[in-house]
Amino acid sequence: MAHRYAVQMAKRAGAALAMVPVLAAALTQGPATAATMGPISPTGLDSYQLRTCVAAGHYDIKAFTINGLNQNNDYVASPKLELAGNRAGERCKGLDDWWWKGVVDVDFWDDNDNKLGTRQCYVYPGGDPSVKWWKCLFA
Repeated sequence: MAHRYAVQMAKRAGAALAMVPVLAAALTQGPATAATMGPISPTGLDSYQLRTCVAAGHYDIKAFTINGLNQNNDYVASPKLELAGNRAGERCKGLDDWWWKGVVDVDFWDDNDNKLGTRQCYVYPGGDPSVKWWKCLFA
């Protein structure tokens, strides 16, 4: 367990360090550029919008956030999204106009805004023009 945590933290640290030059370049170009680092329309077919789902019985999960690479290989973090619906059944929520690829971290949050944990989902970066959404189901 400790090893897995260390590996996950090392990946996040590497991704955070990779963001430094991008953010620094954006900030030197002015606030309008820096403010557009979040959702960006896809430039190709190598990414998908993500639909995050939790299986029935996850009564403790209220919301989630997603962290990972977008279609431009920029590390981005989503806003917190609530998983509405009956907690005794499967609940899903899609994030429109945010495009993801590769391994993404999904952080789950409870009713008191406490982080419950992080799970990973692999979003195939191949791209299929007939499919816009990728589903990550957490059992």
